[in-house]
Amino acid sequence: MFNVQYAIDAFGELLKGVPATVFITTVSILLGLVLGLVFAWIRIRKIPVASQLIAALVSLIRSTPILVQLYVVCYGMPRIIAFIHQQPELVSKLTILPNTTAIITFTIYAASYFGEIYRASFNSIEDGQLEAIQSFSLPRFASMMRIIVPQAAVSAVPNLANSSVDILKNTSLLYTISVMDIMAKAAVTASIGFRYLEVYTDALIIYLILCIFYMVFFWIIEKFVVGRTAKLMP
Repeated sequence: MFNVQYAIDAFGELLKGVPATVFITTVSILLGLVLGLVFAWIRIRKIPVASQLIAALVSLIRSTPILVQLYVVCYGMPRIIAFIHQQPELVSKLTILPNTTAIITFTIYAASYFGEIYRASFNSIEDGQLEAIQSFSLPRFASMMRIIVPQAAVSAVPNLANSSVDILKNTSLLYTISVMDIMAKAAVTASIGFRYLEVYTDALIIYLILCIFYMVFFWIIEKFVVGRTAKLMP
């Protein structure tokens, strides 16, 4: 039978994992937004070698589970650092913090998805507008920021919101690399009282609240971008 009182008592313990979850999610999203722009710019400009490498990286990230990526970064980073320094003994001496592993993994993951969103949004702009900017000899950067970017942002924000919520949900796997997030707290709390249903129901509620918060945040941004674009467009 579902023990409501146990669920209420356990709820506070699970909340202690919220800061780690929110921190890793938010930092990864912010870094991913910036790195994703770099990925998109390189692929749009079709820079030799770099464009192909990023395309391969994006394909790899989007074709493999995030859990596998976490393990590869977790166990691979010490070997990479040891290789760079040409000191094989560093592999057994280096300790990469779980939060660092999580942020690196999720930043690359976010950038791979965000970069494709940016690229698709830019490519959705009619070629005629780009040609008009060139034919009238308008300042390229100013024209792009005033005409192209606002339109691309309108179509990009909803997709960025969906991907960001997916990142938040995927952080539920961080406990596998010893990050003390919501799920780690849930696993410990549930094992103490053997009340798994109550504890994981608490976790479900917390993740639901966080997802709603992120969706509302991006909804506000979308409304702002749409309103701003309406004012900028002639």
